[in-house]
Amino acid sequence: MGITIEHDAHERAIRQLAERRGVSLTDAIGLAVNSELARDIEQDRKDDFMRCVREVQATFAKAPVLDPRPYRELVYDENGLPR
Repeated sequence: MGITIEHDAHERAIRQLAERRGVSLTDAIGLAVNSELARDIEQDRKDDFMRCVREVQATFAKAPVLDPRPYRELVYDENGLPR
């Protein structure tokens, strides 16, 4: 299978990457494409994680407040000692 690069700047970049890495033009294209795919996949994973975090936050936000006192009052007595 062949590929034609009709954008001069892209071809120069491919040639520069190939030269810097000491690989063929085909391998340079493969390196660049695989690198971009890996970035996209990693971003998808981060987005999925953050979506889960937001779902958990939303769940907790809906939970009723059982004791409205501040944390320090719940954990420590009037002398600052743990309850």
